[in-house]
Amino acid sequence: MKSTLTILATLLLAPLAALRAADPPNIIVILTDDMGYADLPMFGDSEIPTPHLLSLADSGVKLTHAHVSAPVCVPSRMGLLTGRYQHRFGVYNNVYSPAENRLWVKERTLADELKEHGYRTANIGKWHLSGNRLPWLLPAPHERGFDEFVGIRGGMDEFSPGTPLLRFDAGEYQPFEAPEYLTDFFGKEAVAFIERQAHNREPFFLYLAFNAPHAPLQALEEDMGSIDADSISRERRTYGGMVVSIDRNVGRVLDALEKQDLRKNTLVVFLNDNGGGGNNAASHTRNTARNVPFRGHKFDLEQGGVRTPMIVSWPGKLPEGDTFTGLSSSLDLFPTALAAAGIDAPTDRTIDGVDLMPYLTGEREGEPHDFLYWQQRMWARPNQREPKANIVTLHQFAIRGGKWKAIRNDQPIADSDSNAKRRPWELYDLTRDPGELHDLATEFPDITRRLATHFEKWQAEMHPLIPPAK
Repeated sequence: MKSTLTILATLLLAPLAALRAADPPNIIVILTDDMGYADLPMFGDSEIPTPHLLSLADSGVKLTHAHVSAPVCVPSRMGLLTGRYQHRFGVYNNVYSPAENRLWVKERTLADELKEHGYRTANIGKWHLSGNRLPWLLPAPHERGFDEFVGIRGGMDEFSPGTPLLRFDAGEYQPFEAPEYLTDFFGKEAVAFIERQAHNREPFFLYLAFNAPHAPLQALEEDMGSIDADSISRERRTYGGMVVSIDRNVGRVLDALEKQDLRKNTLVVFLNDNGGGGNNAASHTRNTARNVPFRGHKFDLEQGGVRTPMIVSWPGKLPEGDTFTGLSSSLDLFPTALAAAGIDAPTDRTIDGVDLMPYLTGEREGEPHDFLYWQQRMWARPNQREPKANIVTLHQFAIRGGKWKAIRNDQPIADSDSNAKRRPWELYDLTRDPGELHDLATEFPDITRRLATHFEKWQAEMHPLIPPAK
């Protein structure tokens, strides 16, 4: 006869066990590029129609307190694909040199883990983790766990037909030109991959990384015309058209899953890589994205730079039309995907992400994370007339715990100078002040000190910043 404890344990574990189907689930991560938090109607007051993303949200859980691990492309994608703070392997900004990435190339990605367990893996769209041009400075997608690759190598490409692309085929990268508007082409390639895997009856991992709506602003006229708003600029309408094209191709992916009878056995995650470029970011990345009510944009550690819209959908396994307000991160995708696939998380390294499944099902209460941390390195020239030799390294620090967020911006810490002047921490109550406009550090010094102490403890665990190659 089973003991009472054994029966109780069986009942408690049953819901989580039910998430792991007899057939390993397919996993799709859809990542957009520089989209604003408020540019989806289910997250903000947006004039852009996105019916397919709304349908995705209705079929799953909308995460309203999700974040990325960096406010710029490269480190954010590294954190997502490894489930680890990229600071653990010395990456603090957009870098491509072998000297600064000698630890990143030793990391294992989600594609590595899933491929090892029988998944067919593909990266369609943007890669951006090996350098912007050929020859790539760092290992290419097929060396980072991806069986297939079709897309752009760098971070800023045209969307028009004729854009140079690469396809990994027969053991090498074949160049070719985009036959149509780039976002539509990536969507069709994703559908073709899904259809092939349905025919082959292989579980698959699809990392569909759209480069839209990153600059340059280029949209199809019919997509721009679908935005029913009169008082917006031509640039904003173009940006909106780019988001419409993303939505259309998300719909194509979902339709393909339905047609192949794969929807109920596919975990779909949608999110953005960092805050929108807005109107104030660097000119090469400005795109009119809206991050309201948050302050800041891409490159910033304010919420406008690191808060992301996230949707997680798995019909029959996760609640439909639900909202999750717990503190979550793109780092969580790695352990969440592995747990859904019934794969044990690695024990040979620290995984900073958390399996979100028990939180999203309601099986586990509370916050997935007590704290989230950020640090990035930026460069500034004290006087624009000064030569480049006078560019200084600036560090930005931030930590969030519950409703509290502490930030220390533009900290002038030279790599060789430990005595540089320390700037004070700022403190914000995000419940009352989501825009981070009212600094409460002097009003709540104990909370400020507590967050600073936690940040310094985390920082001490990270790999030190690796100086760039001379």
